[in-house]
Amino acid sequence: MTPSPAPSLIVSADDFGSTPGVNEAVSLAHRHGVLTHASLMVRGAAASEAVRIAGENPGLGVGVHLELCSDAPAAWGLKSFLSGGRGLAEEIEEQVRLCLSFGIKPTHLDSHLNAHVHPTVFPLVVAAALRHGIPRVRLTGGEAGLRARFGGPGTAPALALGCVFAALRLRLKGLLPADGRVTSPDRTLGLLRSGMMTEDYLLWLIPRLPAGVTELYLHPTTDPTARSESGPTPTHHSHAEYLALRSPAVRESLSRSGVKLAGSVRPAGAGPG
Repeated sequence: MTPSPAPSLIVSADDFGSTPGVNEAVSLAHRHGVLTHASLMVRGAAASEAVRIAGENPGLGVGVHLELCSDAPAAWGLKSFLSGGRGLAEEIEEQVRLCLSFGIKPTHLDSHLNAHVHPTVFPLVVAAALRHGIPRVRLTGGEAGLRARFGGPGTAPALALGCVFAALRLRLKGLLPADGRVTSPDRTLGLLRSGMMTEDYLLWLIPRLPAGVTELYLHPTTDPTARSESGPTPTHHSHAEYLALRSPAVRESLSRSGVKLAGSVRPAGAGPG
């Protein structure tokens, strides 16, 4: 009988370029921890520093963290959702091109608050990935079963949210090209404990990862005052998540469990100049 392939893990940090604390966390967690990828907010307040850090770390896979909704929404507004996405395609294209103008060839596309998995938006994101040769997009989901087994406070609302994203994932996965030019990991974990992907949770999770490719996304920062105590939150940066990425125990658990980190060395000349 052929043995199951070893689990492969993409470890990604969202909001790269948003603050100096997030940027520092990305740099240190990649150099001295288990972080393999980061998702860049190309218009973030600290984006220029993030671009410099990307140039200093060619082994760090850098994608675009599309900002399609926030406290200050992009100019297209909610009406774009109701008009078949007119304006959205241009906004997505502009952000991808801005990343390219920094000298960074994106390894993946995802978005702030998972806005890209809206059924109107996702086909536009896949189309942008195809145009620019970007091999991966995030399809959040596949997390509910593991979250249920872990249990703890907030499990019921987390599972309700997980069911919504599982349904979206099932619907949208068929929009990925059959030729494999754009793919998504077998599962993406992080939404249901956003801001609370702590060392103890990762140590519980790693030995239970199934075969195939898993993406694990976090929101780390070196700011020690940043923490989420009341429950998961989609926007809270977390010092505890940064510490988890730097944890020797987490690295040892990956090795002991036979989980392979999926690194991404950018091609020569593809990094910032």
